[in-house]
Amino acid sequence: MQACFSLIFSIATLFLVNACSKSSDSSGESSKAVHFSIEYADDSKVLKIKNAPDLVLKKDDLPLKRVAVLSKTAIAFMEKLDLLDKIIAVENRDYIYSEKMQHLIDSLEIPEVGGGSSLDMEKLLMLKPDMVFTFGTGSHIHDDLHKLNAAGLPAVLMSEWMENHPLARLEWIKAVAVLFGKEKEADSIFSETSSRYNSLSNLAKNAKSKPIVLTGYPNGSEWAAGGGKSYFAKLLEDAGAVYIFNNFSQTGIMNLNLEYALLKGVNADYWLHPSLWNSRAEVLASEPRIEILKAWEKNAVYQNSLRQGKRGAADFYESGIAQPDEILSDLIGIFHPEILPKRNFLYYVKIL
Repeated sequence: MQACFSLIFSIATLFLVNACSKSSDSSGESSKAVHFSIEYADDSKVLKIKNAPDLVLKKDDLPLKRVAVLSKTAIAFMEKLDLLDKIIAVENRDYIYSEKMQHLIDSLEIPEVGGGSSLDMEKLLMLKPDMVFTFGTGSHIHDDLHKLNAAGLPAVLMSEWMENHPLARLEWIKAVAVLFGKEKEADSIFSETSSRYNSLSNLAKNAKSKPIVLTGYPNGSEWAAGGGKSYFAKLLEDAGAVYIFNNFSQTGIMNLNLEYALLKGVNADYWLHPSLWNSRAEVLASEPRIEILKAWEKNAVYQNSLRQGKRGAADFYESGIAQPDEILSDLIGIFHPEILPKRNFLYYVKIL
């Protein structure tokens, strides 16, 4: 395994590295991410990720040349950095939107190795990747990091989903780039995208009105929606809207009482992300009481499914992480069409 024996999970080594470390952010844009950091030594790079072993990477073993990717957001970042040709295995192609990646899977016969309880460790070990990009959900059964480490496979835990700011999620492109010597490219992408995002947000701040937005969907007797401190709540704020659940402190998904959520959202101007439904008929068949919503009555219901792959993958949750400025443009186009009158939506579509 080319890099496995050079990746040292060692606290003692980290003390030595930290003594001569420096920040990795040279983009001129202040850091947003709080769940990872990068430090440099004379002959090493240290990628520190919360809830995962620190990766001490010897510069002699970088850049990585052959990686297995079980995280779709890592694929989005690698596509931005022109690194898709380094991928030798994926989890499941059905979860991938990227047309370039799908073409490479076909043309290079890139294998699928599964994930969670279906992870094919034997196949993965035979491929001998320099690194495996995986992700975590907090479930010991479904998460792969401990299994990969136990098998001697170096792994990066992609935890961008834990960040509560859209630009913090984007900044994880730097955690990917450092393994391939693409720091300058990642800094440039982060800086340019952040600049566009902030410019759009400043435009939305000057909007004459701030519509009220309901998000989420009925699920049995509950209503699932993002918390008031989630990254999407921040997107709504920056798009010049008021999130109806902004008084909740959660950063992840909340499960609220269904009747409470319907009454809370009855006068919302817009409703976003109605589960996986793509038509009004599907929505009503699941929950007829949706008809009481003002957003339903005025036909102001939007889904983030405009870019959907042939195999069902939604690009909103792939390239959208790497393009928060494009998501923000869509939202401003929905809420304030006078600000972006010629916006052709990239991710959102009205439910009809």
